[in-house]
Amino acid sequence: MMRHALLSWLMHQLASVRGMRPTALVTGATDGIGLTTAKNLAAKGYAVLLHGRNESRLSGAEKHIHEWYEERWSTSEKAELYRLPAADLSTVQGSRKLAQDTIKFFSAAQHQSLQLKVLMNNAGVYSEERIISDDGTESTFAVNVVAPFVITSLLLPHMLPKSNNDEKESRIVTASSISQCSHVRDWGDLGYLKRPYSAHAAYSESKLLDAMLTIELSSRLEAVGLAPQTITCNCLDPGTVNTKMLLAGWGPIGIDVEDALDQTWLCSSPEVKGATGNYYTYQHERRPARSAYNLAERQRLWDILSQLAPDAAAVWTFDWLSMSATKS
Repeated sequence: MMRHALLSWLMHQLASVRGMRPTALVTGATDGIGLTTAKNLAAKGYAVLLHGRNESRLSGAEKHIHEWYEERWSTSEKAELYRLPAADLSTVQGSRKLAQDTIKFFSAAQHQSLQLKVLMNNAGVYSEERIISDDGTESTFAVNVVAPFVITSLLLPHMLPKSNNDEKESRIVTASSISQCSHVRDWGDLGYLKRPYSAHAAYSESKLLDAMLTIELSSRLEAVGLAPQTITCNCLDPGTVNTKMLLAGWGPIGIDVEDALDQTWLCSSPEVKGATGNYYTYQHERRPARSAYNLAERQRLWDILSQLAPDAAAVWTFDWLSMSATKS
C-alpha cells in the first residue's frame, strides 16, 4: 500500500515539474474489468477519465473509486477522477460524441496540465440476442470493434506529446480475448443479417477483429514514424474474469474482478515500453489467430470501418501531422 501511495505521489511531483499529468481514458469504466483498471491506474498516479453509458452508473463508479482509494492506501491524497458525459458506443455518433467530449475536456483551461497518455478501449458487449443499433449495425460488432476504431482514430492527434520534455510514449490498448475465433466466417454478413445469429460466434469474431485492428493501426503508426517511440498500440486477453459478460456466456469459471490487473499492466508497465502491434495473455506476448496478420483480411476490415466512419478513417491520412509539427 505504501509503495503505491509513494508511486502516486512521485507521479504528482513529476507532473508538477514537467507541467503535465499523464491521463488515462477508460471506456466502460463503471463496472467489471473497466472499473478495476480505472481505479488501479488512479492508484498509479494517473488522472483518469471515466466513460459509461449512463450518469447514475458513472456517479456510482466515481464514488466507489474514491472510497476504495482512500481506504486502501490510507492517504489524504484523493484519486484524480473526471466523469465524461455518458455515451452509447453502439452507434458511430455515440463513439464520436465520446471522442468529442474528451477533446473538449482537454481543451478547457483548467485541464491544460493534463495529457492523454493512455486510451483503454475496454467497453464490450456479449449479447444473447441479435440487437441492431440505430446505425443498422449488429451491437456486438458496433461496440467491440467499430467503437474502438472511431474513438482511437479521433483521439489519435491528441495523444502526441505536448512538450519536448515528455519522454513517455502514449499507449492505445484494446481488449481482445483468448476466445477470438480463427477466421472471419462471412465478411459479407458481419451483422448476421443472413446467417443464424450466435452470441458466441459474434463475440469471438469481434475479438479476432480487435486483434486485426490493433495490428493494422500499429502498422500505420509505424509507417509514419509514430510507433513505437511516440505511440504504441497493443491488445490483450484481459484474463478469465468473473464479469457479467463471462457469467452470461460461460458461467463462473474465472478469477475475481478485483484481481483482473492485466489491463492495468499493459497500460502502465515499463516492461512493455516500446512494444507495439502485439497481443498479450497473462502478461506475456502471444500470437493471435493467424488471420489477424493477413494483410488482405485487415484491408477488408479497414474498408468496412471506413465506410461506417469516414471521418475516423480520414485521420489515418495523417494530414494533421504536418500541422502539429508546425505548431510545435
